[in-house]
Amino acid sequence: MNQNSERPIELVAIINSFNRRSLLERALGSLTEALRSARFPSAIIVFEAGSNDGSSEFLNAWRENHSGENFVLINASPDRGSFSDGVNIGCAEAIVRFPQCRWLLLYETDNCLTTPEPLEKGISLLKREAQLAAAGFTVKQHDGKFYGYGMRFPTALSFVLGQNLAARLNLHAPNNSAWRLSDGIRWRTCDVVFTSPLLVRREAWEQSGGLDAANFPFSDTDLDWAWRCAKLGWKMAIIASDHVVHDNLEQLSAWSANRALDFHRNRFRLLKRHRGKHVGLLKPFLFLRHWLETMILAGPSAADPIAKDKLAKRRQMLRTVWSDYS
Repeated sequence: MNQNSERPIELVAIINSFNRRSLLERALGSLTEALRSARFPSAIIVFEAGSNDGSSEFLNAWRENHSGENFVLINASPDRGSFSDGVNIGCAEAIVRFPQCRWLLLYETDNCLTTPEPLEKGISLLKREAQLAAAGFTVKQHDGKFYGYGMRFPTALSFVLGQNLAARLNLHAPNNSAWRLSDGIRWRTCDVVFTSPLLVRREAWEQSGGLDAANFPFSDTDLDWAWRCAKLGWKMAIIASDHVVHDNLEQLSAWSANRALDFHRNRFRLLKRHRGKHVGLLKPFLFLRHWLETMILAGPSAADPIAKDKLAKRRQMLRTVWSDYS
């Protein structure tokens, strides 16, 4: 990282690490190189959530080999190892250890930066536009294909229809504003900007209280945070960039093992919080969708292990929908 003893740390990057060592190595390496050539002093904090794939050993070796840099490794405690816990703990450590830091970069193991330019533009934009809580970036995969950067706040209709049908009907598409140009930075706003990566204004993070780890430990935690920020008067920006990659190379984290149930539980909770308690009236319609999905999957599941696993998850949702998927 860029080390200037005469200037305090301005930006701290927060990384969650959990069982994706090959992605972690690429992500941490690219981030370190970008920060070393940036025009602001920086640090990196990694939250290791209990990996068993060699990630922890790699990080310990990295720390030893980069002892002259501002690199901090935090190991999760047994009761605080979720994604939201990692972000919150990492950000809290950043503020305590580097009290003059102004920017928090939420950076994931499936991210890569090819230059420091996106971060420098992000900082410049946040300094210029006081209403912005955070700035994300247009991202692509390693093969150059476009990857989604955000979405509009979800509705009850999109939840009832299910993710696949809602996506086909474009119900989750970002409600982008028109592109603007400020000091050579092309940017726009939308409701939710995903944390992959996301440059956050420290004041907005502290005012919002960070992620709600109790109610949204994994799924929809970024949606809830963006929604709470919006209610406080903040906005989210997207900066046009060709230098940011978001690509998991089809390596899903072990955090994704219960993705379907987690999604429904947290999306239901999210909508109740931000759309109102009347969302509870959706349960019969959700039950009907799960029943239809179960019927569709029942035939193929006999010969297809993937269909069998999906069928088991739909049956679980049929049983739990009446208790808010708990």
